[in-house]
Amino acid sequence: MRRTLRSLAFGGLVPLVMVAGCSPPEFPGRTSASPSSAGGFPCPPVDRSASTSSPPPVESGRVKIGRVSYPVAPAPYSPPSGTVYMAFASHSAGQSAVVEQATNSSIGWNSVVALARLSSVDGAWGAQQAAEVIGQCSLSMTWLGIDYHPRPRRDEPITVDGHPGWIRVTDLSFAVPGIRATREVQTVVTLDAGGETYAYLSYLPDTADQLKASLDATREGLRVD
Repeated sequence: MRRTLRSLAFGGLVPLVMVAGCSPPEFPGRTSASPSSAGGFPCPPVDRSASTSSPPPVESGRVKIGRVSYPVAPAPYSPPSGTVYMAFASHSAGQSAVVEQATNSSIGWNSVVALARLSSVDGAWGAQQAAEVIGQCSLSMTWLGIDYHPRPRRDEPITVDGHPGWIRVTDLSFAVPGIRATREVQTVVTLDAGGETYAYLSYLPDTADQLKASLDATREGLRVD
């Protein structure tokens, strides 16, 4: 996931937000979403995310948003931060790990994991549509300026800690000058926890296979209190 200097802070280290960019995604049987919409819904811009910069609650080694939590990803992932873009989120938290350092000639590249409460969509979408919109908004709003090619390879219902949900896994291919990564996996999980909608989002570039186990553990460890 691309790193770009922004006015927000992620992880409390440098002024940046996780940004990955490209033309809007195309999916089989669908026309491209506009840069400001996905699935017929307008995507909130990055700098108007409802997230706050205060650290999210961490309880017993778990990042907690509302009723849902995931196990904290270990180093090299940053400490959990409340500043992370997730479309339609009222509260969100996330972590990032630097995979490729930014230089004078390179934007740098990160792996990211995030969790959000999507109060804006409670009762409005099913889990499948929520997963599609969250994934497409993340791409169309934060992958601006990079030509990428998405290919969904998993799109199906799942159960998350006894609650109905949906998982959408998309393979992304791209070429960015100065970046070794040429592929990345975006994973979106949505779930309904007693009428509240939550979303999990992660990005793993192909140059960070050593982080896969840690990232998988955050998704597999999703829990509803």
